[in-house]
Amino acid sequence: MNVKWFPSVLSGQVRLRLAYPWGFWGSLLAELFIIGGMNWFLWNAVVDARGGVGFEGYSTITLVLYTMITSILRKVQMNSDQFAGMADDIYTGALNKYLVYPVPYYGFRFATHLGSSLMSFAQSILALALFWFIVAKDSQALPGLTAIVQFVSLVFLSIGLRFVINSVIQITAFWFDQIWALMVLFSFLLALLGGQLIPLSLYPAWAQSILSYTPFPVLAALPAEALLGKLLWADYFWGFGVGIFWAVVFYFLGQVVFRFGIKNYSGIGA
Repeated sequence: MNVKWFPSVLSGQVRLRLAYPWGFWGSLLAELFIIGGMNWFLWNAVVDARGGVGFEGYSTITLVLYTMITSILRKVQMNSDQFAGMADDIYTGALNKYLVYPVPYYGFRFATHLGSSLMSFAQSILALALFWFIVAKDSQALPGLTAIVQFVSLVFLSIGLRFVINSVIQITAFWFDQIWALMVLFSFLLALLGGQLIPLSLYPAWAQSILSYTPFPVLAALPAEALLGKLLWADYFWGFGVGIFWAVVFYFLGQVVFRFGIKNYSGIGA
């Protein structure tokens, strides 16, 4: 299959994001001060409520960094109208134009999504690096090569995994009038089961064991633990393998559901 179009679509999306530099730097400062400061006060309040007793293996600044990393992951994974983009294409009839493109619909959508995600990743990581170096380096060592390799590979896996999961949910718009509630439900499950708000290592052992077989940790907890230098190679390879498995499952599931849905698609509203 000819995929020469993929780099062109991806680079076009990158150039589009670079067309608004003031928005880039404004969002960067918001990432640095607002999210970092908010998490700092939040975790200090939690520790104070526990009588000043912290969490084993996590200092307050480490918890702040953890939640900043998971916030970054959420932003990186949900670019390019990923909350309802495909569903909107179906509802409005905009899917018609994609069906006549000489490129696969899923591939085109993923290329635009990846271009936006790359820019969000670069922007957010710069903000995190500045915060880490200025505020947190004395309390939490800067990431080493191993941590960076684990983190970057898991981030790219999470981008693809979140895309195919969201796609399956969104293309149910062929049959349902509204998929917003399903997307919100998945976001809630990710926050609860993926360690987006609280490190999974603070969960009971039985819960950690069950969740290790699900796609949720790959989307939040594992990349955050990797960058903080808390992820063993054995856990990395297990999580990466589980993430690949679920990405393949949801990809093929999405293809099957899309083929069934397109048979009843009318394209009204285009």
